[in-house]
Amino acid sequence: MATQFDFAFAINLVFYYIVAKLPFLHPLLPQSTKDKLPTGWNFHMFWVAFSTGGTRIYNDYPSKMKDPASFEPKVKVEPSYQLDATDIQSFYENGYIGPFDLMTPEEATSLKDHLLASVLTNSSKMWDFEFEEQTGLADILFPSDENDIEITEEFKKSVMPHIDKVNRHLDDERLLSVYRRPEIIERCAQLLGPDLLLWKTDCFEVPGHKAGTPWHQASLWLFHNMRECVVNPPNHEDLFQVTCWIALTDSNRERGCMRIIPGSHRNIYPTIVNRNFDEVDQIYRYDKGELEFPFAEAKEHFIETKAGQFFLFTERVIHGSVGNSTGEPRWGINGRIARPDTRFYTPTMFEQGHQFSYHKLRADLKNWRAVLLRGQDRYHYNRLYNGKSELTSVSN
Repeated sequence: MATQFDFAFAINLVFYYIVAKLPFLHPLLPQSTKDKLPTGWNFHMFWVAFSTGGTRIYNDYPSKMKDPASFEPKVKVEPSYQLDATDIQSFYENGYIGPFDLMTPEEATSLKDHLLASVLTNSSKMWDFEFEEQTGLADILFPSDENDIEITEEFKKSVMPHIDKVNRHLDDERLLSVYRRPEIIERCAQLLGPDLLLWKTDCFEVPGHKAGTPWHQASLWLFHNMRECVVNPPNHEDLFQVTCWIALTDSNRERGCMRIIPGSHRNIYPTIVNRNFDEVDQIYRYDKGELEFPFAEAKEHFIETKAGQFFLFTERVIHGSVGNSTGEPRWGINGRIARPDTRFYTPTMFEQGHQFSYHKLRADLKNWRAVLLRGQDRYHYNRLYNGKSELTSVSN
């Protein structure tokens, strides 16, 4: 991929980075300027972006992942869900563990049909949002297409299916009940500890005869607005969160299975950004380019699962999915499960709305809740879900 140093970008970044470090000025600034301040960046992120003229940019907060003091399980569980030290060491070495059985293929098919018929066909009540022409810091970090995306009705219709797949466990008890099953939470507890929160869910489809998801990784979800992290643990080098990926259809190499690069979770890698304007043609700006990782030297693991199985992984690991060469869609759902000592979203996001740069919208978080899956919340950092009636009263 051809890249070129962008001097205008470097100058702009210096200005906004300096202003971001002067919080006493922020109340005086217009919102459009505040949206461009990299308030959650550290100096390393700034230096990599500045010194390369914008050809290397971190989509997530850079950090290393360290091993625990012991690979012994953090809690004792029933023998049928037991992991041993070898299993947990394998998770830390490879970035994932599984697959495990969760439900029968018939139950998985029934859940998929329920989601398609009764949930995903309806607009989510969890989000109030508005589309924005400007995407804040992302406008500076990534070059625009020659014909930049306009907020047309066609664009809105293309975004809505993505929005309506997120956090549907908050308005569908059947979906939520899946993540409460001991097959999932008892294994997560052995990795994370006795207290567990569910903070986000999503639904994923790879349609028949379509390409899969490109390689990517996530840790603190900086890429939502490129300014500040959504996920804020006490120590970002610890394992504070795992993702549970559940197959609702068979998922194999022909039908769009997940793939990962074991060991790649040890570091967060910058993205190589193409700043040649005449070559930029991708819709989602944060997807431009590829991770600066030696893919040619890497060995992939393909995680093939049968309908009703699940696996656990850290989204720090470089992962994606292969293309679906069959005529049938591949469906999966996932849930992000974390320790309660992790804060989700920031006061600014709750006050001003949370900006999703790649969908060009700002969402109101008033209906967002974390769900206590196991144990206790001793920290009270996050609002907890007590049932649909609570959210109905908030919305009204």
